[in-house]
Amino acid sequence: MVHAARLLLERAVEKGGLVLTPAGALKRVDVRHVFDQTEWPGYDKATTLAMNKVINEHDAYGVLFTRIALQAAGLLRKRSGVLRASKAGKAMLAPEAAPALLAALFEAVFWKMNLQDFDRNPIEFWPQHHMGVILWSLSVTAHEWSSAETLMEACTVMETLLEVPAHDLPEFAMVSRVLRPLTWLGLLESRKREAQAGWGFDEDFRTMPLFRQLVAFEVEMQGAEAARH
Repeated sequence: MVHAARLLLERAVEKGGLVLTPAGALKRVDVRHVFDQTEWPGYDKATTLAMNKVINEHDAYGVLFTRIALQAAGLLRKRSGVLRASKAGKAMLAPEAAPALLAALFEAVFWKMNLQDFDRNPIEFWPQHHMGVILWSLSVTAHEWSSAETLMEACTVMETLLEVPAHDLPEFAMVSRVLRPLTWLGLLESRKREAQAGWGFDEDFRTMPLFRQLVAFEVEMQGAEAARH
């Protein structure tokens, strides 16, 4: 995701701005520029190319996600139908600025964007509204390969789910709003496993060294009667 962000920022600077379509999306030529140079865990580029004669921004989910994250972080700004790199965005193109760009994207994804806008999951906000708890829980539970279901049960506050229209929606939300973005940021890695009978994700996840380099915690228990999380 950092690589995709740099490609978009570089292109915005080189072209004097990225002209958007009337619908507010990136133009195909700009989408393809980033799409061809990036890989996104959980999404097969060959399948996307086979299913689409042309690649629009909504066909290249990672490019769309990164563009919106850059806007949420204030690194790309929209004015009169054109996206231009802000002063802070231009500064992120310096070679030594990669860690700062990662930190800005990380904050934008989980605290400045509503990830429900991307997955159309009817469960509102969950589990993004307790992302700090989830990150701390992942830091102590996800050292080994674990399924999305296992991490969901161990790292989220399930009691905050009020109504669940379908039993598979919480796991779907855990993947689309937590695990997948973290893999794109390089904090988690994923691997395919043999598909099992019935519904479920055929991936396992575990933390990468970058997770501990980027995120640190100061945890204080509030008494023996305090809740687990």
